[in-house]
Amino acid sequence: MTIIIGIKLPDKIYNAVELQKILTKFNCIIRMRIGINNSTIFCSDKGIILLQVENSDSAINLEKELLEINGIELQRMIF
Repeated sequence: MTIIIGIKLPDKIYNAVELQKILTKFNCIIRMRIGINNSTIFCSDKGIILLQVENSDSAINLEKELLEINGIELQRMIF
């Protein structure tokens, strides 16, 4: 099973440090990470990150911690 977590960031600059700490904490379950600017403006303060993660209880814990960041939205795809 493949799990993709989509993270929508309303303010990359404000949330970047906290987000990076969480992603570093869970780096062993993250197989792939892709960042996408959510604007036609270069270096927009909004963005989307896609993570491919291992199917584990840690993936659920990762989502819980990410949702504690103010303003972040998550979506999950399972294949």
